[in-house]
Amino acid sequence: MTIDFPYPGYEAITPVEVPEASLQDVYAPRPMSGGNEDSIIGRAIAAPIAAPRLRDAVGARDRVLLLVDDATRGTPVARVLPHVAAEFEAAGIPDERISVLTAQGTHRRMTERELQRKLGAFRGRFVVHQHDWLDVDRLRDFGRTSDGTRVTANRLLAEADFVLGIGSIVPHRIKGFSGGAKIAFPGVAGREIQERNQWEAALRRSEEVMGAAETPMRRRIEEAARLVGLRYIVNCVPDGAGGLAGCFAGDVVAAHRAGCELSREINEVVLSARADIVIADSHPADHDVWQSAKGVYSGTMAVRDGGVLILVAPNPGGVAESHPVMLDVGYRPFPELARLVAQHAVSDVVGIAVLADLAQVMDRVECTLVSPGVPRAQAERIGFRYADSVQKALAMAFDRCGGLARVAVLRRGGQILPRVLGERYGA
Repeated sequence: MTIDFPYPGYEAITPVEVPEASLQDVYAPRPMSGGNEDSIIGRAIAAPIAAPRLRDAVGARDRVLLLVDDATRGTPVARVLPHVAAEFEAAGIPDERISVLTAQGTHRRMTERELQRKLGAFRGRFVVHQHDWLDVDRLRDFGRTSDGTRVTANRLLAEADFVLGIGSIVPHRIKGFSGGAKIAFPGVAGREIQERNQWEAALRRSEEVMGAAETPMRRRIEEAARLVGLRYIVNCVPDGAGGLAGCFAGDVVAAHRAGCELSREINEVVLSARADIVIADSHPADHDVWQSAKGVYSGTMAVRDGGVLILVAPNPGGVAESHPVMLDVGYRPFPELARLVAQHAVSDVVGIAVLADLAQVMDRVECTLVSPGVPRAQAERIGFRYADSVQKALAMAFDRCGGLARVAVLRRGGQILPRVLGERYGA
C-alpha cells in the first residue's frame, strides 16, 4: 500500500510502499466537521458553558485583554475575533480598551506576516503585544498555587479588568489536552510554573497523561489562571481533516472539559495490539523537532517495546529555535537527564524536559527521523537514527524487527490519541 504524507512543498518527503501483508492498519483522527465555521463559533458564543454570555460578562468601562495562541497553532483566531468583537461592541466597549497579547509560551516572537495571518483584519484594529517569558521586566508575581508553585506571568494581566483566552483543544503530552488555562500557562507565563509543569510531566509516560483531562499539571495551571484573572475562554476543536468540529465558550474549566470530550471522540483510535513498527507523521505540528516530537509522544502509545518508531516531519525550524540546550546536551538516558535537573546543572529545564520526554521513548524503542529540515548529525545528536526517505527508514526497521513485523501508520500525529485494547491509561 502506498502511504503519502501531508507536506506539500517538501518533495524530499516521498511516499512509502508498505507491504499489504505487513500493514496492521492506517489510523487517523475522524473528519467530523460540524458545518459552517461561522455558525459553529456563533452558536458557542450565544450559548456559553457555566458562564454568562460574553456581552453580559463584561462592563462598558472594562479594559479587555485577549490572549491568542501563536503561529505554531492552527486556531482560526481571525475567524473567532469577529464574533468576540461583536460581543464587546454590544457591551459598549470601544476598540481602544481592547488589546491582544500573543501567548507563545517559550516560542520566539511572531513575525509581522504571522501576526497578519493569525489576526486577520484585527491586526490593525486592536493594539497587539507579544509575550516574552524571559523578559522579567514584563512579568509580575501573582502569588503561589496551593502546592507552593510561584506564579509569574505577563504584567498586562494585572492591568486588565477582563481576560479572555482563544485557543484549541487537542490531546497534549504535558497537560492531557491543550486549550483552556493553557493559553495563560505556559502561554503568557514566566519561568517557574513552566519548568515545574514540564518536568513533572516528563516523569510520566505518555500513556499516563495524553487524553486525560484531569492531571496534576492541568489542575495547577487552572488554579494559576484564576490567580491571574483569566475569566473566559473560546476554544476550537479541530477535526481529523483540519476543519472545525466544534467550539466551546464560557468558564475556563467547564467549557474546556466539554471540548475535551469532543476532542477525545475525534482523535482517539483503537489498536488491537501494539505494532512492531509505527510510522507517524507529525502534522499539523511540524515546524521543528520541539513541536513535531508530538508524533513521537503519540507513536510511543502504539509501538511495542523493542520496536521501531519512524517520525516523518519537515521541521523547517530545525531542532528547537528557542531551546538550543537540546543540541547542547543531546540525547542522554532518562535517569541521567533527571540527575542533571535534580542537581540544578542546567539552566533551561523546559528544554531538558523535552529531551527527557524523547529519552523516555528512545530508551525502550528505536526512533528514526525522516526530516529535510534536520541534518543527520543533529538528528543523531538528540538520539534519533537518521534516514533520508521513509522507504529507507522502513527498510532499516524491517532489518531490526524481521520480515514478519507488523506496521501501523499514524496520521496527524500532532493530535491523534492511540489506545491499545486491554491497556490502562491515566495516572
